[in-house]
Amino acid sequence: MDSPEECSSSEEQDIKSIILPSVTPSLNSQDFKSKAITYNLSPSLGGGSKQWTVNRKSAFLPYRHQNKCNTTVLTNLQRGNTQAQNPFPQISDVNFHAKAGQGELTQQDVDNEPSVDIRDKHNMTALHWACHYGQVSTVQLLLNCGANVNLLGPEEESPLHLAASGGHHEITKMLIKAGSDVNHVDHMCNTALMYAAKGNHPHTCKELLLNGADCSLVNLNDDTAHTIAIDNNSTLAKTVIRNHLISKFEARSVSPTDSPPTEQDIKS
Repeated sequence: MDSPEECSSSEEQDIKSIILPSVTPSLNSQDFKSKAITYNLSPSLGGGSKQWTVNRKSAFLPYRHQNKCNTTVLTNLQRGNTQAQNPFPQISDVNFHAKAGQGELTQQDVDNEPSVDIRDKHNMTALHWACHYGQVSTVQLLLNCGANVNLLGPEEESPLHLAASGGHHEITKMLIKAGSDVNHVDHMCNTALMYAAKGNHPHTCKELLLNGADCSLVNLNDDTAHTIAIDNNSTLAKTVIRNHLISKFEARSVSPTDSPPTEQDIKS
């Protein structure tokens, strides 16, 4: 599949993805997702001693890759060795899923497809791509057309996982409102909250926590969202999660079964 152009997050300035250096992929590059696998990074989020084999893919590197072609062109442009060229394919070459990632999807595009949830060759839906690249208007269009928010990608990732990993707060709210499972785990048992904690996205973390995200869940590396935030120096996310845990602890410290004070208790 041709890969969509990466777009900026709608998050505030202090919400920045730290999964990989931001590199805008070319839409006409081939096997976009398979190239991401060549990083061979460990899926460990906590930075502890536990490591997976290098051939095991990390769920926290969703569909990013270094585009060597574009890097070479950019270098040549800086040196004045070549003229600027449009890196994007012609309109006829941009398919349904690529348009979703670019934020250029229209109602007519949706109507032309047999299903709004049609998958590409990587088993991804248009909603997956739009959520990953933070395309708010496209996500809203797809939801209005009945897109299933709980369909899973090839690594059992939901659209919410991808939105949370990029710190796309508004999209996170939209998906939750549409019925997305906030505690769904992917193939590495990572939750959307873990993605948000890894990327240091406090607003996304708070939105997930306010809607029932479970802080106690652990992934296959025995990390919780809180330990992931600590180990990755995600200070903003750590503060949000820690405050949530403190508030829960304080709420439990007052037993709901305690009887109200009697008149004798008051007098004494």
